Amino acid sequence: MSHLVNEILLRLAKAGVAALLGAGVYLVATVQFGASGSVELALLCWLSGAAFILLVQEGPI
Repeated sequence: MSHLVNEILLRLAKAGVAALLGAGVYLVATVQFGASGSVELALLCWLSGAAFILLVQEGPI
Protein backbone atom coordinates (compact mmCIF):
# COMPACT_ATOMS: atom_id res chain seq x y z
CA MET A 1 0.00 0.00 0.00
CA SER A 2 2.84 2.42 0.75
CA HIS A 3 4.24 1.87 -2.76
CA LEU A 4 0.91 3.01 -4.20
CA VAL A 5 0.93 6.14 -2.05
CA ASN A 6 4.52 6.89 -3.06
CA GLU A 7 3.64 6.46 -6.75
CA ILE A 8 0.65 8.80 -6.42
CA LEU A 9 2.76 11.41 -4.64
CA LEU A 10 5.49 11.14 -7.28
CA ARG A 11 2.99 11.66 -10.09
CA LEU A 12 1.46 14.65 -8.31
CA ALA A 13 4.91 16.12 -7.78
CA LYS A 14 5.67 15.77 -11.49
CA ALA A 15 2.41 17.53 -12.37
CA GLY A 16 3.27 20.30 -9.92
CA VAL A 17 6.74 20.78 -11.36
CA ALA A 18 5.24 20.81 -14.87
CA ALA A 19 2.83 23.52 -13.71
CA LEU A 20 5.71 25.59 -12.32
CA LEU A 21 7.71 25.22 -15.53
CA GLY A 22 4.62 26.05 -17.56
CA ALA A 23 4.00 29.16 -15.47
CA GLY A 24 7.55 30.27 -16.15
CA VAL A 25 7.14 29.74 -19.89
CA TYR A 26 3.78 31.54 -19.75
CA LEU A 27 5.31 34.54 -18.01
CA VAL A 28 8.16 34.72 -20.49
CA ALA A 29 5.76 34.44 -23.42
CA THR A 30 3.40 37.14 -22.17
CA VAL A 31 5.81 39.61 -20.57
CA GLN A 32 8.91 39.32 -22.69
CA PHE A 33 7.47 38.40 -26.08
CA GLY A 34 4.16 40.26 -25.78
CA ALA A 35 1.85 37.31 -26.47
CA SER A 36 -1.74 37.83 -25.42
CA GLY A 37 -2.58 35.68 -22.43
CA SER A 38 -5.20 33.00 -22.98
CA VAL A 39 -6.27 29.65 -21.64
CA GLU A 40 -4.90 27.99 -24.77
CA LEU A 41 -1.48 29.53 -24.21
CA ALA A 42 -1.53 28.46 -20.56
CA LEU A 43 -2.37 24.87 -21.50
CA LEU A 44 0.31 24.79 -24.17
CA CYS A 45 2.86 26.10 -21.67
CA TRP A 46 1.84 23.43 -19.15
CA LEU A 47 2.19 20.76 -21.83
CA SER A 48 5.64 22.05 -22.73
CA GLY A 49 6.63 21.80 -19.07
CA ALA A 50 5.32 18.23 -18.93
CA ALA A 51 7.18 17.34 -22.13
CA PHE A 52 10.39 18.74 -20.66
CA ILE A 53 9.95 16.59 -17.56
CA LEU A 54 9.43 13.50 -19.72
CA LEU A 55 12.53 14.27 -21.77
CA VAL A 56 14.65 14.74 -18.65
CA GLN A 57 13.22 11.63 -17.02
CA GLU A 58 13.55 9.28 -19.99
CA GLY A 59 16.54 10.80 -21.76
CA PRO A 60 16.73 11.61 -25.46
CA ILE A 61 17.47 8.03 -26.49
